[in-house]
Amino acid sequence: MALMPAFGVASALLIFAGVAKWRSPESARYALALVGRRVPRSAVRALGAAETGLGAVALARPGTITASAVALAYGAFLVFIVTLLRSADRPASCGCFGDVESGAGAVHAALNGVGMSVAVLAAIAPPPGLGWILTRVPLIAAPLAIGIATAAFAAYLAFTAFPLAWRSYSSDAPT
Repeated sequence: MALMPAFGVASALLIFAGVAKWRSPESARYALALVGRRVPRSAVRALGAAETGLGAVALARPGTITASAVALAYGAFLVFIVTLLRSADRPASCGCFGDVESGAGAVHAALNGVGMSVAVLAAIAPPPGLGWILTRVPLIAAPLAIGIATAAFAAYLAFTAFPLAWRSYSSDAPT
């Protein structure tokens, strides 16, 4: 049960990223082109739909199979970010969250590694689904639901806003 909030956040991020890719596939297409993979807009949208579906199923019914799929997704994202970092001469947007400018970097790779690790642990010992929260007393359910939603938004900001903010403080930024 202790793993449920962290796995909920990892699954919610898949939903956020999937919807964003479906709505705005161009950044992901550009990032994929930087690593030598030219794909049509429809392929990025299909990836976004798959991410959204996986995240929703994992939130509702976490189990060994769904958690393993989430771990594989985060592992693939980690490999992609590392590949993008090695091939790009500048901080490139990864396209993870659609047209939101989120630069790929070491923090981004580390966050994907954390998501993958949480999902591996969930595959070993599956946490309860979101429906479990509804079986708790309101004084526990409400803060838990709010906490998961807030942590998911904070993780989204860590992927999107943090890289831009960090670059603005770098030594080579104009003063």
